[in-house]
Amino acid sequence: MLEIFARIDTQLFLWIHETWRSPESDAFFLWLTQLRHFLWPLALAWVLLLIFGGRSGRWIAIGLVFCLLATDQVSSQLIKPWVDRVRPCFAIEGVTALLPQAHSPSFPSAHATNAFGVAGLVLRARGGRWWWLLIVAMLIGLSRVIVGVHYPGDVAGGALLGLLLGALVWQIVSLFEQATSGERPRPSAPRERGRS
Repeated sequence: MLEIFARIDTQLFLWIHETWRSPESDAFFLWLTQLRHFLWPLALAWVLLLIFGGRSGRWIAIGLVFCLLATDQVSSQLIKPWVDRVRPCFAIEGVTALLPQAHSPSFPSAHATNAFGVAGLVLRARGGRWWWLLIVAMLIGLSRVIVGVHYPGDVAGGALLGLLLGALVWQIVSLFEQATSGERPRPSAPRERGRS
């Protein structure tokens, strides 16, 4: 079963990596795949949440810190060494990464895990109007395939892991928010006894 999955994943990688490329898309995805381009916007958004986001915004900002710690550590330090999948740029003859790449394991994509973790947390916290974060996360994941450093399965695994961790972190943060809000849960209304 794993061999069939690996074969399909490889064919899908080759189709995307070879068919979807052009000078314009290479330039776009090379820019997009470098997370340093997101550091300042993320830092600015984080500060704005702290200053203008009110109580809920501050809790989201706290959640984002723990979310990125969780997604990065779980993907890079726990799962990658355990699965130990070789990146396509080192495993497939004729495939060269479009940017310098370390010989680190491939599954899951930490970029996808981080991006979908942020999207998942914000969507859980603020609702569906932030759906566009999923589009950004998908494009970041796709960029990892285009530049030749991840299989589509790595991105899909990272996306699922990120969404789960983002939702889990927000669930935990929400419990702390409720515990420190001073609001006591309302007692449920007594049930009416049926007539005998």
